[in-house]
Amino acid sequence: MDLYSVRQQLSMGVPLSQIKLRVIDYSRVSTNRLEQKNSLQNQEEYFGDMIRQNPNWTYVNSYVDDGISGGTDYKRDCFMQMIDDAKEGKFDLIVTKEVSRFARNTLDSIKYTRELLKYGVAVLFFNDNINTALPDSELRLAIMSSMAQDEIRRLSERVKFGMNMSIKKGNILGNDLMYGYKKDKETKNLTIVEKEAEYIKEMYTMYAIDNKSAAEISDIFNKRGIKTRRGKKWSTSSIIRMLKNPKYKGYYCAKKSEIIDYMTKKVKLLPKEDWVIYEDKVRIPPIVDEELWNRANERLQERSKKFGDDYKDKLMYQNRYPLSAKIYCSEHNEVFHRRQHCKASNDITWLCARYLKEGKSVCNSPNIRESELNKIIDDLVSEFSINLKVVSAMLLELYQNNVKNGNLDNEIQKLVKSKEKILLKKDKILELNIEGSLSNEEFNERNNGYNIELTQIAQKIVDIEKNKQNFNEIDSTNKKLEKILNQKTKSDATRNKLIELLVQKIVVSRINNEEYNYELNIFVNFSKKYVDKMKNSTLNPCVNGMQNFMRKSYEFKRGFKTKGTKRYIVKYQVNTYICI
Repeated sequence: MDLYSVRQQLSMGVPLSQIKLRVIDYSRVSTNRLEQKNSLQNQEEYFGDMIRQNPNWTYVNSYVDDGISGGTDYKRDCFMQMIDDAKEGKFDLIVTKEVSRFARNTLDSIKYTRELLKYGVAVLFFNDNINTALPDSELRLAIMSSMAQDEIRRLSERVKFGMNMSIKKGNILGNDLMYGYKKDKETKNLTIVEKEAEYIKEMYTMYAIDNKSAAEISDIFNKRGIKTRRGKKWSTSSIIRMLKNPKYKGYYCAKKSEIIDYMTKKVKLLPKEDWVIYEDKVRIPPIVDEELWNRANERLQERSKKFGDDYKDKLMYQNRYPLSAKIYCSEHNEVFHRRQHCKASNDITWLCARYLKEGKSVCNSPNIRESELNKIIDDLVSEFSINLKVVSAMLLELYQNNVKNGNLDNEIQKLVKSKEKILLKKDKILELNIEGSLSNEEFNERNNGYNIELTQIAQKIVDIEKNKQNFNEIDSTNKKLEKILNQKTKSDATRNKLIELLVQKIVVSRINNEEYNYELNIFVNFSKKYVDKMKNSTLNPCVNGMQNFMRKSYEFKRGFKTKGTKRYIVKYQVNTYICI
């Protein structure tokens, strides 16, 4: 469209409907409810017919976003496609119902109408009687957009108020997407979906009793073809969320998060003390018993303390690379993440997660080049001068710390007999209860006590079986390490396997806050008893329960091989500690 000529015609009193234009219409509704769908269909039909019936206009297309909020333009696929098509000159005019259907943000309304005018495309807001081809349209558009934006704010406040009132009344929030339950349409209470409940019980048992990780559980479910309520595969994070959900033990839980910005939809997770949580097994029937739920969450908390606040990220990240979840920032105890140094280089840089999220002003930890760290680790392995017989004995001791091989089968037999005795007791109190000799209250109390004992026995048997398996794997583990250490050349595969077996943790910091002066504290899995037998090993005094094995300095040149880059030298002070 020649915007100048159109404005000339409009200034001369020629109606927009009498100017030859290629026209499209844009419609949007923000929910999938039936009345909104009807509104969308009505909009499309009305404006489509209006364009076709005008002999001066050529109907090109209709762009429709169904069930999409106007507050986030990048999620509106058809809207963004319309902008791209405008850039290619496919039409001259967009007809839409009103400003609030086009954008609910003042800045976005002006931004996109200006962009469209640059492409020679005008927008006609039908109900608001705004035609952006006219020079004075932007002021009116700004006013109408501000009103639409304020409506979002008021709507957000009304929704928040309604949610808080529902929580005060104890209404169960959410929809039918929660796995294991469906909501009764009349009572609004939750009812159990039996098949899904079986999987949830299995999930809790595998995590709390069998000590499987969330990643292992998701992998098991996916291999068995079990789908989520949305029909998708299970992820580690989805398993953790379900393990943490108090509803599965029959507790009402709400107010876990809050939207703090109605425009960006940014959500803040609230601390547990601000949650609204209480027992309500009538409206939320439990799927797992409280003891099993508590046991699973105690294990979650233990692992969270062990790995830090980034536990969820680490679960998905920890096995991706040999150094994953092994490098930590001394300032924040945050794990380092792997990044490519630059597109032109194959070198890898490791950076603190807090630094990546919030920048240098929050975290001043250094960046570590993987090539430099690999040379340090190669040197470290050489310095150990490991005797293969020593390594074999060392690994044997590591396993035998947890394995008492002589009486494992006897221990299992004793536990099985104890289990049988408890089952007999359970049968006995059931008979007494049926005869009326034992009250329901006393029966429940005794039965619950026996169930706890049975759970403890089952866990002990699982632990012993795992120890037996570990003991049987000693020979194969020794042979693997012997094969690795016998390799004459240092390959990436050799180094990676040694990192996996030996390196427990690397803590990174700056020395005296200097830019290129780093300190690495490397913690290695060895027993002091066998370190003493290693060649050339001189152990220093213990530091924080760790034996200092080696202290060494390194220097590396950076940027000397690449033209046009800054050239400098980084210094490492490396302390190696034996974990004993």
